[in-house]
Amino acid sequence: MKTAIVTGAGQGIGRAIALRLARDGFAVALADINPAALSTVRGEIESAGGKAIGVEVDLSQVAEIQRLVKQTVAELGQLDALVNNAGRLITKPFLDVTEADWDALLELDLKTVFFAMQATARHMIDSGVKGRIVSISSVSGRGGRPDQTPYAAAKAGVISLTRSAALAFASFGITVNAVCPGVVDTPLTRKIHEDRAQALGITPEESLARMIARIPLGRIESPDDIAGAVSFLCSPDAAYITGQALNVCGGMEMD
Repeated sequence: MKTAIVTGAGQGIGRAIALRLARDGFAVALADINPAALSTVRGEIESAGGKAIGVEVDLSQVAEIQRLVKQTVAELGQLDALVNNAGRLITKPFLDVTEADWDALLELDLKTVFFAMQATARHMIDSGVKGRIVSISSVSGRGGRPDQTPYAAAKAGVISLTRSAALAFASFGITVNAVCPGVVDTPLTRKIHEDRAQALGITPEESLARMIARIPLGRIESPDDIAGAVSFLCSPDAAYITGQALNVCGGMEMD
């Protein structure tokens, strides 16, 4: 049985990815800072006949990332795939972003991605595993976002890290790719639309409708849409794909 680590697996996109990989036959190491959420997702996987462990971890600490990899191997026997999903989003005008905002977001959305890639790739190389590394970026990383500047910068960095890692590890048979979601239906997204609607003096439904009007496929995407792309990139069918950032956004971005 192959094994995958999914960070930020306790809710939203991470939960959907973990459930999908478990259905694909992976044993999943669920990594999150919220132990209650980990227990819930682990229960969902096990009740469906899958195998999972929950690892409570503070990904802002490099030593904790290294512990995550070691614990995964110790409990599940190997490591075949890493999905870097954990992250945060700060929505503020450019001029209102503080140093604390910048540091907190770049730490979780970019620094942890690098060190998780590093720890995972080191183990894969030492073990001779031709593994998969997939990181969740965003279409915000494709262009400027004046109200999400640190987030957009971090997600652009994830795309660049993906390309650098793909080149660094290609000779070992390790593929490294990114997935760039657009507007995903999660509690965080709904909160953003509520705040934006209040600022504009409209309803959250009107705010969401304006966003959907920008999506050629005409609907907001679900976490399962992202999970499907990750599933593909972790599959044998994607063995010859590396260094790519796959837009999964209903056509919002086309490049």
